[in-house]
Order: sequence, then structure tokens, then C-alpha cells
Amino acid sequence: MTHGAISQLDPPVMADQFKSVMRQVTSHVSIVTAANDGRRAGLTVTAVCSVSVEPPTVLICVNSNAAALSLIADSGAFAVNFLSTEQASLARLFSTPGLASEARFAGGDWNRGITGVPLLHAATATIECAVERMLPSGTHHILIGRVVGAEALEGAPLLYRDGYFRRLAGE
Repeated sequence: MTHGAISQLDPPVMADQFKSVMRQVTSHVSIVTAANDGRRAGLTVTAVCSVSVEPPTVLICVNSNAAALSLIADSGAFAVNFLSTEQASLARLFSTPGLASEARFAGGDWNRGITGVPLLHAATATIECAVERMLPSGTHHILIGRVVGAEALEGAPLLYRDGYFRRLAGE
């Protein structure tokens, strides 16, 4: 939907400028996982947010080229595993380009959730979701998931800002 004067803004914000601004936003680092037909896939993400409490719903953004996206679409489920500061190596592993999907799971202790998705033991929290909507948007897909399982655990959250993993002050 375009809105008169807004659609006429010129020039638009350029990709480099947008990336520079978004690098200043601090986000909790997560690994989104999926499984289907004996295959598992996952990727490191920072684009996760709650949508609604009634019913419990979350939103994630996944690159359209990510191997996990097709598993999520085929299985109809995904998990968000929020990482602790001790799990930075897993965040790097799951964001390594070209690494085989199954090789990513060599690190960490993984369990199966009620939908069959991989859940990371000792994550600060996990959310298991049934896909409600998948919407293409630019280079990514926006996925909206109804929460079917959730667990909050102990641990200091792993944060990401300006290209670096971070921790909360005092932790």
C-alpha cells in the first residue's frame, strides 16, 4: 500500500545506510531450528519478537536462501532457541556460510520438541511454534508462529550489536 507523499520520497534510504543504523540495535541472539523427514536445519537470527499474548504468537525473519526455510515450510514448525553468553560459539557455527546443516548440530546438546524441532538444552529460553503465516518481504520471509511450547531457563543472554556479541553490564 502506498500513501501519496510518502511514496514520492526521493532518494530512498540506501541499503548501506539502513544496515549501519540497524547494527546499532541490540538484539538477543537465537538459533532458529526446524526438522522434517529425518533432516534438521538451523540458523542464527536476531530478528525475533512477540506478536500477541492471546494467543501466544511470535514473529521471526529468515533469509529466503536459508536451508531451514524449506524445512520450516514443509514441517509447519520451528523453534527459537535464545542463547546464553556461554553459547557464542554455537551462534558462530550456525551462521557459518556453506556448512552442512547437520554439521551445525555437532555443537550443543539437542533434544526434540513436541513438534519434532531441535531444542537446545541450556538455552536461556526456548519457544516452539506451529507456523501460522509465511510472508515474503524483500530478501527475507516473515514467519508468524503460534507458540505451542515454551520454557524459560537460567543464564545470561547473548546479545548482538554493531557486529559483536555482547553481554548485559554486570554479568
